[in-house]
Amino acid sequence: MATTTVLARNYKLNYAYQSGGWYAYIKDGAYTDKERNALVEALMDAQVEEFNRRLPEGCFWIPRLGEIHGPTTANLKHINLDEALMMAADAVAERFEDIEARVLGSA
Repeated sequence: MATTTVLARNYKLNYAYQSGGWYAYIKDGAYTDKERNALVEALMDAQVEEFNRRLPEGCFWIPRLGEIHGPTTANLKHINLDEALMMAADAVAERFEDIEARVLGSA
């Protein structure tokens, strides 16, 4: 098993920061608190998947810690993390209606 380490840590990688963006994104929807929270959780899960696809093999984002973990040999220097986060969020936003339907049961 390869040894892993924290490769990056910053506030933009934090769950509160990213989920705040999703709450703002859906703020005009007529959702109950329960629906809103479930939808944001699903959007965050999708964003993590999208973001992880943009990382080197073996690396993964842990939003609750605000960190990217990966093998000690991994290098993130060629990745603009802000841009990768934005691209991941954009990809999720394109699938918003599908995610909303799945989470709220209107599919």
